[in-house]
Amino acid sequence: MRVAIAAVIFGATAAAAQAQLTLGAALDGVDGAAVFNALAQECYEAGMWSEMPSDSIMDCADPIADRAVEEGEANPAAVIRRKVRFTLIERAGGGRIGIEAWTETEELGTVIEEPITSEQYLQRVQGVLTNVLARLRARGPAPWAGRFASEQEWHLAAHLRAVSRCDANLASMTAASVGAELESIGLRAQDDDARDRCEQLYTHLYEWGLARGEEEPTVQAYVRYRAALPPEQRTCSGQLAWDATCRR
Repeated sequence: MRVAIAAVIFGATAAAAQAQLTLGAALDGVDGAAVFNALAQECYEAGMWSEMPSDSIMDCADPIADRAVEEGEANPAAVIRRKVRFTLIERAGGGRIGIEAWTETEELGTVIEEPITSEQYLQRVQGVLTNVLARLRARGPAPWAGRFASEQEWHLAAHLRAVSRCDANLASMTAASVGAELESIGLRAQDDDARDRCEQLYTHLYEWGLARGEEEPTVQAYVRYRAALPPEQRTCSGQLAWDATCRR
């Protein structure tokens, strides 16, 4: 059984909030599939799952937490997850990407949907879409061009260097210390483990450094580089997550 109370109780409030924020954006010549690919990466960086129910819809959702277990039986406590839906709308004058966001509460086999009306969160989701479209429109030569034969070779080179660096320095790191460094360069930690965070941090740094011909990039060098950029161009990953923060 599926109970959709959103349209009855919360629909008017959600529609008003979304109208005020003007959610969604015109493609203006950007390929819809490329937008979905970029948004899927944004989902991943936010620790969310992405799926495409159809060619024109992509959902980002919180992972489903394991139910609590009491005395060997599943506890019927509610499972709550948030979802963001990006919809490709084909129009004669050009396509558009629409946005919807809601919370699903599942309890005793019933799913209740409630639209998300938090302006702060909806503005962040809109900002993610706006930034993705801006990046795709401004895309110049690939960062790896001229130094690597392919994007895969560039990613692999950066990852292998990150693994080596973490092997050598992990003993002096903690999950908290690496998490602070990730935050300082605009990245959201994707895992709680110090090793995973270290590889996330240095893979990003080496991708940036190798594209510029720098063999041993540092957090401090990247922080200076990022600070010199206009605020709207500074990396802020994981913004689709409910509790995301970013220092621009």
